[in-house]
Amino acid sequence: MNSRHCLTIALTGLLLCTAGCWFRQAEFRFPERQIGPHETLATQIEYPDVQTTMAAEAAATGPPRATQNPGDQQPLDMTLAEATRLAFSNSQVIRSLGGSVVTAPAGTATMFNPALVESDPHSSAEAALSAFDAQLTSVLFWNKIDRGFGQVLSGFPLPAVQQLASNYQLELAKTAATGSRFALRHHVNYNREYNVLDPTRFPSVWNLDYEAEFRQPLLQGAGVEFNRIAGPNSAAGGANGVLLARLNTDVSLADFEAAVTNLARDVEQAYWDLYFAYRDLDAKLAGRDSALVTWQNIAHRLQIGLRGGTPENESQLRSQYFGFQASVDDSLAALYSSEERLRYLLGMPPNGPQLIRPATEPPMAKVVFSWDETVREALLRRVELRRQKWQVKRRELELIAARNYLKPRLDAVALYRFRGFGDELIAAPGPTGVESAYQNLTTGDFQEWEMGFQFAVPIGFRREFAAVRNAELQLARERAVLEEQEFRVTHDLSEAMRSVERAFQLMRTNLNRRVAAHDEVQALQAKFDEGFTDLDVLLRAQQRRAESTIAYYRSLVDYSLALRDVHYAKGSLLEYDGISLAEGPWSADAYRQALQHARHFAPRIIDYGLRQPRPLSRGPYDQEAAAQFERAAADQPVTDQPAAEPVETPAPGAAALPSPDDVLPAAPSEEAPLPSPPELQ
Repeated sequence: MNSRHCLTIALTGLLLCTAGCWFRQAEFRFPERQIGPHETLATQIEYPDVQTTMAAEAAATGPPRATQNPGDQQPLDMTLAEATRLAFSNSQVIRSLGGSVVTAPAGTATMFNPALVESDPHSSAEAALSAFDAQLTSVLFWNKIDRGFGQVLSGFPLPAVQQLASNYQLELAKTAATGSRFALRHHVNYNREYNVLDPTRFPSVWNLDYEAEFRQPLLQGAGVEFNRIAGPNSAAGGANGVLLARLNTDVSLADFEAAVTNLARDVEQAYWDLYFAYRDLDAKLAGRDSALVTWQNIAHRLQIGLRGGTPENESQLRSQYFGFQASVDDSLAALYSSEERLRYLLGMPPNGPQLIRPATEPPMAKVVFSWDETVREALLRRVELRRQKWQVKRRELELIAARNYLKPRLDAVALYRFRGFGDELIAAPGPTGVESAYQNLTTGDFQEWEMGFQFAVPIGFRREFAAVRNAELQLARERAVLEEQEFRVTHDLSEAMRSVERAFQLMRTNLNRRVAAHDEVQALQAKFDEGFTDLDVLLRAQQRRAESTIAYYRSLVDYSLALRDVHYAKGSLLEYDGISLAEGPWSADAYRQALQHARHFAPRIIDYGLRQPRPLSRGPYDQEAAAQFERAAADQPVTDQPAAEPVETPAPGAAALPSPDDVLPAAPSEEAPLPSPPELQ
């Protein structure tokens, strides 16, 4: 028994092993070519088929400029005003130095943004006004009824019923700004029955009617203010009326103005950076040339055995020269990079046969701003504050609409109807003596009316109270953000005005330093030629002269940028650069059509003594004299008045410094012109 049991177990194990081998699937191998219409891949990277042309500026640009072989480059003198005009002429997409138009194009500002918001089919003013447009609807149906019955009447089964019917409805409805709804309807109903037991006078019947309906909300949804804010078909928390749609456009205009302001700021930044790159290169070229002359002098002395011509002096001067040469190479690369950044903002190819050279000198006159007037102007003109005020206005309107939903829905409804009945729709009286349906309608024999109230109220107003609370919190948040923005603007303005004072003082100090370093080099060079000074002293003096020249032009550019930052902080940068914003012209047909409509729909001014709802804005924003925008502003616009420059008083026992009038040039034109594009050997 045991042996038989062991044999059974052994056979079972053998069968299981062989079954595992039998059910093993062979390794799948992909066919060399596709078989059948089915795809073997669910997704793959493809190239879109769009009707676009490659930008000519991008396709035809030349190779980047090389620092080792600059070649023949002609200068292109350009003023700051010309650069600004060119930048805005070529900016359908508002460019920025730190922009991400390639990696995040959805967030890039363009000149189309305000028009896109104005023409949005969901949130624009036209979309909101469409809720008040008259709606014409028409319905026409035919149907046939063919059914049997299982009942028995007087011992006889009921015959099958066959009926042919049609229904036509025409409605014209309109919602008014007060929430009222008017509707005119016309119904035509045709019914023909094929039933021998039907006791009707004739087999076909025409029923028609004209009805007028009027519905007026009395509590929730009533009033012009609510319907212009929330719209006639909105729910709690979903206001989207014409006033809110208009605010969307105002916010988009503020965003566009902010983008334009940032572009003007970036253009000026790139322009003065390029100016400094030229001055920096010029100073290092002068230092290199001075070191080269001294090196050649020492090398000549070494060859003929004169005093000072030692190998260590020659090596030291050679090191000085190549140090300046390395600085020149680095400055030249920085100049090309600065010029390329300016080219990008101007919409020009990255490289070209001409090298842009700034033709506008930085301002040198001291500018003094009145703190009180500047703060008042900043709080009125900063576009960010104006945008936030539009947000506060939006939340105020949303709160008004949300409170309206706390009222129950009570509508007054009135309806009047004229009916017509006949064997024919339009015909003379037949043998039955019954008129046609339209003839019967004109007699006025059948008239109906309906009048009453419709009431609906949610028990508890749970959603409505939540909407009101949310609107109150949103309003509180926007007001807090506005206060914080105003607080931040004053800090930014204070920092900008402090930077102006610091940059001007530093510019004057560096100019005195530059003059002193130049005089030191001339004196030491004369002593070195006579053999009365060491070479190390002369080399350090040459280095200090180059550093002082670079520091002076750096502070000069910083002063220009500080003035720009003050105008940016107080919201007058566009006016400072001579830029104004206006809507572009429409087509001639649009103006012609508008003039024709204006003659027919000329408004009649009626003073009701009450404006409901309250106005959204206080009129157009004056871009040139914004200090007159509000009554709280000063009567005169803020102007930048150059102030007299103070004269330094030397300390007792110290050498008298030259006065600013002796050091600072009287006019920017007296400054040395920018060098031409370099041609390095």
